[in-house]
This record gives sequence, structure tokens and C-alpha cells, in this order.
Amino acid sequence: FSALYFMFYERCKLWSTEYLYRQSQETDTQNNERSAKRVEGGDLPSLHLVACSAGAGALASWLTSPLDMAKLRLQVQRRQSATGVFKVDSMGNQTVRHRGMVDCLQSAYKEGGVRGLFRGAGARVIHFAPATTITMVCYEKFRLFSADALG
Repeated sequence: FSALYFMFYERCKLWSTEYLYRQSQETDTQNNERSAKRVEGGDLPSLHLVACSAGAGALASWLTSPLDMAKLRLQVQRRQSATGVFKVDSMGNQTVRHRGMVDCLQSAYKEGGVRGLFRGAGARVIHFAPATTITMVCYEKFRLFSADALG
């Protein structure tokens, strides 16, 4: 998740910086010149930071949700076998449903196709988009505040 998130976040910040710089070049006012210098220094407006961090968090969490679903199923299976709560076949033998990550992903695909792989992705996006937004906007604003305070 994190590798994809930071890749998407940095790419989105770059696109925002380029967009704002082009906007400031098209309208040549003193206010826009100050804005262009702030953008070149890494100070994107808060709205752009929110959009970049929320979009990157949503996209990364959605793309990695099949892996998260498989990890969760394996953890539940392991917990059930450790506590003695497990599935039993008709002969009374304990059954192991998933033998690993790939097996778990394959069985999810067999059960529900692509929709089965992305089951629960919406809830994951709803969780991670605001969480990454809060984290990164606070980080970026504190980074700029610290840079200004330290000179």
C-alpha cells in the first residue's frame, strides 16, 4: 500500500505544481508571481494537497484491497485453527481452506470473479482516503511551518 500511495501522491503533487505554474504564467499579475514562487518551493494550496492525498490514498487502497482481503482471510483461518474453531468436513477431519496468499486469491476469484477479489474495497477506500489525507496535509503544513521557523 505505502509504496503505491507515495508514488501516486508524489506524481499528483508534481501534476498540481505544473498546473499551478502554468496558471501563474498565463496570468502575469504580482499576486500570481508570489503564488508561483510558493509553488516552486513546494507549498501547494491546501485544496491541492487534500485532492492529491485523498486521491492517492483511495487509488492505492483500492488497488491493494485483494491482497488485504487475502491477508485477512489467512489471519482468520490461522486464528480459528489456533483457538480450535475450524471447519470440519463430512468425515470429521479438519480442513485447511487456504494454503497461502496465491491460493487464497485464486479461491476468491473462483468464488466471485473480479468482484470477489475486490469485495470490501469500498470500505477500505472510505477508511484510507481520509486517514491519508489528514496525515499528509498535516505533514506538509508542519514541514513548511518548520522550514519557515528555522529559516
